[in-house]
Amino acid sequence: MAAADRPAPDGVPSEAPQSSPTGPGEDPPRPLAEETLRRARASLSSLVSEDAAQLPSLNVIADAIRLELATHGRVAILYVKLSRYGKLERIFGWRVVTDILDAVGRNLREMVGSSLRKLDVIADFTLSDNAFVVVLSRPRSRETIAPDDLAAVTRRVYERLQAMLLNDLASGVYDRVHPSVGAATINADETLTFEQTLEQGVGRAMEAAERQAVVYDDELEATLAESIDNHELEPLFQPIVDTTHRAVIGYHATTRGPFYSPLRLPDVLADVARRSALLGLFGIEAREVAVAAATGLLPEELLFLECSTVELPNAAILALSEFYSLNNTLVPQHVVFEVPAADLSHNTVSTLRILANVHEMGFLISVGGLGAEFTALELVAEAHPDFIKLDPTVIAGAVADPTLIDVVQLLVRFGDRVDAQLIAPGIVDLEQLTALSRVGVEIFSGEFVAHADTRLPQVSFKRLGL
Repeated sequence: MAAADRPAPDGVPSEAPQSSPTGPGEDPPRPLAEETLRRARASLSSLVSEDAAQLPSLNVIADAIRLELATHGRVAILYVKLSRYGKLERIFGWRVVTDILDAVGRNLREMVGSSLRKLDVIADFTLSDNAFVVVLSRPRSRETIAPDDLAAVTRRVYERLQAMLLNDLASGVYDRVHPSVGAATINADETLTFEQTLEQGVGRAMEAAERQAVVYDDELEATLAESIDNHELEPLFQPIVDTTHRAVIGYHATTRGPFYSPLRLPDVLADVARRSALLGLFGIEAREVAVAAATGLLPEELLFLECSTVELPNAAILALSEFYSLNNTLVPQHVVFEVPAADLSHNTVSTLRILANVHEMGFLISVGGLGAEFTALELVAEAHPDFIKLDPTVIAGAVADPTLIDVVQLLVRFGDRVDAQLIAPGIVDLEQLTALSRVGVEIFSGEFVAHADTRLPQVSFKRLGL
């Protein structure tokens, strides 16, 4: 369903917003929590200004607000926040966030005189690299902004940004980036300094946007819960090949959710699960459907299953007791639990002990995300993994960036030193495969090798030029 056809979430105000400081004849708003004020203060102090999008700096926006307060005693602002889901940079490259912020900035400016005919944008800027504040001028017909006008503008901005994410950017961005828009009015207050007044206004608009974001997160979590209860999760398999020996060494399993939701994308599904209290249930269901569907797995082939270190103890015990009953070709020595490199730095001693115990049970270990987590290399060595995986962002840029090729070469030597086989996932073309092969990478997976499928895909080594 297109963005324009989707109803706005309940968090988008359809009537007068209640987040503004007290004006004539209005009830006083509830006090802002100290944590909200702290985050508003931090956002204002970490302002990113004068960037590639040529957004005004804080002094410009502050002067605009100060002038409106001095002249009319009141000014309205919008707070636009972008929440991110899934592996955005790993799929679209590390510059994608800058591209999205630039596109949002352009759209906000383009709305002047059209979508925002009643309330023109007079300035905007970015905060904490994923949020915008937009200052609105007063309507030409009166000196104050009516709450219903402000609510209508909030809705129009939300709908415009949804349409932009769907239609103007790369396919797949829409389901991985969600805008939230909150509004507030700021009144002149002689009892507060201007800085305090600004913090209060940004804090109230921020709260309104976050309420909308919570609604969206709750919808995703509810969809996840239904998918688990109704057994709607479906496995996808990608082959992992050794190009030197022209052999499939195993398959990496991911999971997708219902086709009608953003959870159909495996990275978004996994990200939503990690953010929720359903991680344990999701992990059990996802691994079970993958194991049951991996029919045709040869005795020498491995099954790679993603797993956070938090889940790993329970996952390994369940694997010992249940995997063989689901698929009698699987024994622990052919199951590889893949954990993120970033997990190793949390509760390090306990995590390393868990990995050692899982190894003792007979399972293999893979550590993913190498290249993005250089600080974890010492811990990776101590974890004694059987496999290590390059971070897809390193692979995506390696062809054009000689520095990243040097990084890969370093990690090839690191893999040899710790006696772990290096895997390059996410290969999309022959140029990437060739460039990495030249520096010693021998094991690959990705869409170029074979498209992910619900059954174990076949690999044509002839098509790969091997």
